[in-house]
Amino acid sequence: MKVTYIYHSCYLLEFKDFMVVIDFFKDVIKEDENIFWIKDYVLSQDKELYVLSTHSHADHYNSKILTWKSEKNNIHYIFSKEIADSLRIDDNQIVFLDKLQKYNDDNLSVTAFGSTDVGASFLLDVDGKKIFHAGDLNNWHWKEEVPIPESAGYETCFLCELELLAENVDQLFMVMFPIDPRLGKDYMLGAEQLLKRFSVDYLLPMHFGENYDKANAIEHFAKLQNCKYLKVHKKGESFKF
Repeated sequence: MKVTYIYHSCYLLEFKDFMVVIDFFKDVIKEDENIFWIKDYVLSQDKELYVLSTHSHADHYNSKILTWKSEKNNIHYIFSKEIADSLRIDDNQIVFLDKLQKYNDDNLSVTAFGSTDVGASFLLDVDGKKIFHAGDLNNWHWKEEVPIPESAGYETCFLCELELLAENVDQLFMVMFPIDPRLGKDYMLGAEQLLKRFSVDYLLPMHFGENYDKANAIEHFAKLQNCKYLKVHKKGESFKF
């Protein structure tokens, strides 16, 4: 297995027989070959491709992904139902998942869980390995910007979504999760709460802009929770397992 940070909340997962792209926003250069990761590398592969989108926000969903089916016939689209509702997409080549609905085939299963923004988060199961992409699920507490009761309400919503996930899984092989410095001094709180609630083998950051150092500051806390944090230093960085 190989996982590559593309940009923002987009990750590429590569397995022996298939690939998964989640929350594509914009393409980046594959530096060692001076080509684009998605346009030139992924779409040229013979492997089956699964394209997942957690919600309709422009930094998580780029309509260009729907043109990829003209270049690749073994492609599968799995979107949150919110995308169909918000963007009024009606396409029988797309599987739309509402909360707790599941997609299954011989390669993987995808279950939609909740978000504290719009859309969904996705739990993937590949050969028994549970991989969680949070989408915009986070403790968006905004403690330094809103009244305390409002902030507490946001946190309660997040903790409720974690409990729903915990009812279905307690151990996660890999988690891709927002670590967004815009939240202020407690910007890592959501990730910390997730790591306390679940046994996580590997953690990867999302939604951090160009603030690599701030995203990577979660490494110390992750280590205390017996979790390996995979430090991201640049777009297109890959990790092999």
